[in-house]
Formats: sequence, structure tokens, C-alpha cells
Amino acid sequence: MSPNKIENMVGQKVELDNYIGQFLNNRYLIRDLIGKGGMGRVYLAEDTAKGGMPIAVKILSLSLANQHMSQRFAREIFIGAQLGRKSKHIVRILSYGITEDKTPFYVMEFLQGKNLKQILKIQPLTISKFLEICNQICLGLQCAHQGISLKGEIYPIVHRDIKPENIFITEDSKQGEIIKILDFGIAKFLTERSGMTLTDSFIGSLPYCSPEHMEGRKLLDVRSDIYSLGVLMFEMLTGKHPFQIQTKSNSFGTWYQAHRFQMPPTLEEVNPQVKIPQVLEKIVMSCLAKDVSDRPQNVNQILENLERVNVQINDGITSNSSDIIKLSFPVQLVPSTLLSEKECLQKNWPKNKPVAPIGFPHLLQTTERAIPTFWAMLPKQEITKFLDKIHGTEFISKINVYPMLLWVTVLYDTQPSMTKWLPYFLDLKDNKGQNIARTLAEVGYYHLLFFAIEDPTRCSHVTTLSLTGNQRQQLIDCLDMSQHSNELIMSNQAKNLLKADYEKLKLNILQKLTADQKSETEGLKSWMDKFLEMFLKLLSRH
Repeated sequence: MSPNKIENMVGQKVELDNYIGQFLNNRYLIRDLIGKGGMGRVYLAEDTAKGGMPIAVKILSLSLANQHMSQRFAREIFIGAQLGRKSKHIVRILSYGITEDKTPFYVMEFLQGKNLKQILKIQPLTISKFLEICNQICLGLQCAHQGISLKGEIYPIVHRDIKPENIFITEDSKQGEIIKILDFGIAKFLTERSGMTLTDSFIGSLPYCSPEHMEGRKLLDVRSDIYSLGVLMFEMLTGKHPFQIQTKSNSFGTWYQAHRFQMPPTLEEVNPQVKIPQVLEKIVMSCLAKDVSDRPQNVNQILENLERVNVQINDGITSNSSDIIKLSFPVQLVPSTLLSEKECLQKNWPKNKPVAPIGFPHLLQTTERAIPTFWAMLPKQEITKFLDKIHGTEFISKINVYPMLLWVTVLYDTQPSMTKWLPYFLDLKDNKGQNIARTLAEVGYYHLLFFAIEDPTRCSHVTTLSLTGNQRQQLIDCLDMSQHSNELIMSNQAKNLLKADYEKLKLNILQKLTADQKSETEGLKSWMDKFLEMFLKLLSRH
């Protein structure tokens, strides 16, 4: 049933929406229309299977329900479903279905708050608010650019439509403001080797498109998103767009001339009242560079520079690194990924380690700081199996009797007997254990490097696991307590106690991961294989 129009008593056309009040899949009750987009409509709905929990439902417009648009809609679901599981800064897709009139729809988390466009209409952001929001946008983009898995291969995702309307600020009772990136409807699904895309025609929002995007270049890459981010950052700081065009000439050609040839003004020229650090202005202007080679080459570089600005701003507060850690909690401001996953793939298995199913942590040095990693050797078949599964992290301790942590990485499987547990003891009495625990707390994530027993020389796959604010605080507390703890038992006895607690907690950990699996991926499994098959066919045509 499609929306239609009737005339009211005074002859005005009133739009009726026949989806409102309907049950989709005998589960989702459509309550109200809350948004319209280029591909469909978004509704507020209730999940009756979960006690009326509010959710959002996006239904493809009937007028667009041809094969090409259905494929694009399917791609939006496929990409969003994977990325939403990996990053809290990308809207989560929960389920998928088809209406009675055979129109595709998908279910996503319902967000309460405002998009960035609504906020910028009121006033530009303060520097501190800018840094907080921009950092989270970058973390979401970083996740997309790192890619999604398709039959064991990683394919980076370029959003191609970064604009204020697609940045949503939602309030979380525990974590404060959380930024979500919306709408992967025109995202570019590519391979690093060829830059191939499943959508070669121009689609995008003219005020935020990169010059190369408008030129329809086949080898569009993540630096196109970085340009769009530059436009967005300029607006966030000044309240105005970096390129001024005549309102009457809001055409493709006019915007192309602006993006390709017009030089952006300085931030101070646009808004003299806003005092912006020079280093921050350099970041924005570098993102707006016309030539892709002059921009930051990845989002990691932007995150690094934003972190430097943040440190400079707070430099007057403290210069002690341990004080900085305490100030940053429970705030979820994760520092930048200074070591890319691509760099991890170049690492070799240490010659002094046996070729066997073992795991151990290692701090990898970058030019800026050490980054925590965990190296695991497993059979190739197991590695492939766990690439798309949920990964979890737990820390178990008994600091009151001995300063030691049991760090557990969990490769989850719905069958408990098939779940893989990667435990490691961190003795906080020695410098190595202290450094690893402190670095985990400071950085807020770690890279998990997989090495195959059958081909142990080079890292075969890598994934990144984020720590929660509570986990980071737990590490800081354990480090603080370890400096004053009494060693009431020997280290071997401490390990035995932690092992016993670990065995008791395994069931709770599995139950928690099972709940996460259900809430984040409900309804995905039945259609994920279909999308995989479709995407492989589409890729094979290029």
C-alpha cells in the first residue's frame, strides 16, 4: 500500500500514509512517519516481541522499487548491518523484511536527539564541543574505512554522503552524548586493489561532495569522505559553508566550480568572533585540499591531530600523563588509532615463539606512542570462522591478595563448546604487565592479530576490539591499587584463583555475548547469505 493524496474540505491535498497502523512481519507496529529520504520513508514503530520497544523502520519507496534501487537498498542493509556491529558511532540495523506489497524494509535502532544540521542552525560549536563531536565522527568513519568482511576478504567502505543531516547526536544515560553516522544508502563498496564500485553514477549532496566525486572518478577512495568531513568541520566551527554561491545558481555546475577551483576563506574571515587555534585551522584546510594527495591520507591522521589539539587545550590543566588518564574517565574519548590494521598485516610471527595455538600481548611502537596488540596463532579454518563473529574482552582480578589481571579475549560462537577463549595473565608487579595494562587504558582498544598455523610467517587477518569506559576505569583502578597492595599469596597461587573465577564466569560471559548477539544481529542471519551471494555476483560483473 503506497502513500496517496486526497483533498480535504478546503480543497488542499492531504497526504495519507497507509503504512501507519500496520504490523510488519506480525511484529513491528508502525506508529508514525518521522522522516523522508531519497530512497524511502522512516517510521517510528514498536517491536511487540520486546514489550513495545521503540525502533525505526525504513521502507523503500514503491516508486523506486526496481532492480537497481532494490540492490542499492540491499547494499545499505548489508553494509549497515556489519558496521553497526563494529562501531557504536554507526546506526545499528537490527532486522530486515518485506511488506505485504513486496516492498523491502529494514529495522534499526530508534535514536532520540537531533541531527547536526538542527544544532548548527542555532550557533557554531565551541572548540571543546567540536573536538568531542568530530572525534566520534572520525571513529565512525575509521570503522567504515577499515572495511567489512565478505567471504574472508576485507572491502573498505566510502560513505560518500557525509553532511550535517547524516550526523546524529543522541543522549545516552550512562555515556553522555553519542554521535551516530546515518545513511549508507550510496556508500561505495570497493576493493583496495581496483577501487571498483557498485554505484558508478553520480549521487550525492552537492554542497559536501569532493571534486573527484563530482567528476565521477572510478578510483574514489576514503579521501573523498575526508574532503566532505572538511566541509562539515568548517561549518561546525564557523556556522557557515566554506564556499559561497548564488542561491539562484544551486546547480551541479556551480557547485563543481566551487569545489574544484574556489579557495576556502580562513575561519577567522568567516567568523571573527570565534578564536580557533592555528593548528586546528590547518587540519580543516588540509581536509579541504583540492588534490587528494594534499589531504590527510586517512582518518587516523585526523584523529592524531585532533588529539594533539585536545592536549594543547588542556595543557594548562596538567602535564602529568597519569593525571590525564584520570581526567578522561568516565568520558569515552578514545584516542586515535596510530597503528593501522594494514600495518599489522605486515607483522611476522616472532622466531622465539613456537608455531602452536598460543596467544600473547605485545606493544607495537609508532612514532607517537605504543599501541597494544594481542597475537594469536590458530588453525586457518578457525580464523576464517571467527572473522565475522562477535569478539569480547573481560578483565578478572583479585588485587586485594595479589596484583595480577587475567585478560581474556573471547571469540564467540553460539555453541559454547565452539567458543574460543584467549586468556593471558598480566602481572602488575613487573614493568611489562604494568605497561600493557596502562596502555590498554590510555588507548582504549587493541588490535587482535591472527596467524595461521599452516602459514605462520605473516599475519593473516586483524580485527580491532574496543574497551568500554568501565573496563578502562577498571584497569586504572587495578594499577592504582597494585601500588599499595599486599602480596598475601604467591603468583602461581594468584593464577590458580583467577583461573577458578574465570571458569565460574565463563557462563556469565557467554550469556552476555549471547544477549549482545540477539540484540544486534536479530534477523540478520537468514538474509546475510543472500546478500553475500548478490554482492559476489555484482562484483564479478566489473
